[in-house]
Amino acid sequence: MNIFKEKFLENRIAEKQSLRNVKSGAGGTKSKPLRRTCRKLPLFFLFLVVILLAGCSEGQEDKDKTAKEEGPFVYYMDKSETKIVPVKYTPTENTKENLVKEFLEVLSTESDDITLKRAIPEGLRIKATFSDSGGLSLYFNAAYNNLTGITEVLTRACIIKTLCQIKGVDDIAFYVDGSPLYGTNGKPINFMKADDFIDGSGAENINVTIYYANAAGDGLVASNRTIIYTENIPPIEKAIIDQLLNGPEIPNEPVDPTMKKSLPDGTELLKVTTKDGICYVDFNEKFLDKVPGVEPEVVLYSVVNSLDELSTINKVQFTINGSPKKIFQDNIAFDGSFERNLDLLDEDRSERK
Repeated sequence: MNIFKEKFLENRIAEKQSLRNVKSGAGGTKSKPLRRTCRKLPLFFLFLVVILLAGCSEGQEDKDKTAKEEGPFVYYMDKSETKIVPVKYTPTENTKENLVKEFLEVLSTESDDITLKRAIPEGLRIKATFSDSGGLSLYFNAAYNNLTGITEVLTRACIIKTLCQIKGVDDIAFYVDGSPLYGTNGKPINFMKADDFIDGSGAENINVTIYYANAAGDGLVASNRTIIYTENIPPIEKAIIDQLLNGPEIPNEPVDPTMKKSLPDGTELLKVTTKDGICYVDFNEKFLDKVPGVEPEVVLYSVVNSLDELSTINKVQFTINGSPKKIFQDNIAFDGSFERNLDLLDEDRSERK
């Protein structure tokens, strides 16, 4: 027999004998190869266990993430009152009416998380009613008027985004002391939906009216716009003036031939503040330039009428680079305050003809 084949058979016989010795409890030096194999097995199994645990952990994380994304949530505001924060919540009720009551109770309770603040403050009472068409109306007592600025926006966002998760609650109307809730533009706020608010912030979609120059440049045309607004960054007055500075064109939409930009190119807003019903607007010197094809009054009152749409503003006063100017574009007194001018509106003039 070939010597190499003989050696191979001897080794195989020795390995089989070692296996039998191990099974019978016998010792011997020929069991060493098996002991080396046994030392490797625990490492392999340990590696396998780690992989399995990691897989289970990732699976659980994915499951938790999916559950978290699915909700439902109760929305709180952070302690600094800059944004809204969703917290996973499992309701106990199952009817629409009872779910509304349950969620409102939770919204009135402090969170276990000390970094969060409940949406409905102490002293604010709410009555919920459904209309025949299924719309939800919330009636607040006069304490709601104590909520101002970003706090009011955040409170409203938390309530609406929480309740609109309930099946059958698509939009919600707010009433305060028996009257509809009014927005910053002085107009009643209609039914609101969860999509009206931006997730994770206090921003909301607000409808405003901007007045641009008409095609002839001798009158004003009202344009209804929706802007994303939060009262802490920036003030809504700035958001309105930014619309005027950008002009009436809307990205990805056809140009409206009935209106055109009313402010001079290069105009910059330096500062805007409102106090005691007067809005103080400070532009750079470019605001004094003439706009080709647009009358001076139209330039001036495009700003005044747009800002005067806000319920907090009755008059507008201008400065240029921080200083008052006596004359605007040669013939208009410019060092006083200005009120809304309805005579320049195209629709009003056409009705008078």
